[in-house]
Amino acid sequence: MSGQGSTSSSWKLWAVIGGLVLPVCFCALCALCGLGATLLGALGVAGLIAGEIGPAQEAAAQFLSALRDEQWEAAYALCAPSFQRQLGGSEELARRHGGDRRPVQWSFSRRSVEVKNGVRGATLEGTLTTAGGERFSFSMELRTRAVGSGEVWEVSAFRTD
Repeated sequence: MSGQGSTSSSWKLWAVIGGLVLPVCFCALCALCGLGATLLGALGVAGLIAGEIGPAQEAAAQFLSALRDEQWEAAYALCAPSFQRQLGGSEELARRHGGDRRPVQWSFSRRSVEVKNGVRGATLEGTLTTAGGERFSFSMELRTRAVGSGEVWEVSAFRTD
């Protein structure tokens, strides 16, 4: 009789394992896999966005560096022709952003890229500190221009608040 009791209890143990424990483990595994796939997808999207915004941010940093270093002609050359016409010349950049108004440090806090009428554009926002120690919010707009078989990012607007 004792042999039948142990068989009956082992059957119940396997029933509990098969009916309750295994499905719970399987659901937990599926949830972990789903979280992993979601995380990988998010990293992939973040990588795509960084790949799109990276060249624009680099061009923006080159422009700000040229202003910092008082290289007015170089900064002016990084501007789109429409912005160059608006400025009128590198002397206007020197007048607006020279001396104590010259940016010496900056950081980007918002970045976006979009395509409009077949032209990629970027908007970057952040804060900058001037040579005079003042801190301002700024925004920059950039767009691409075809050059040979590639493209370059140009500054099409630069505003400080």
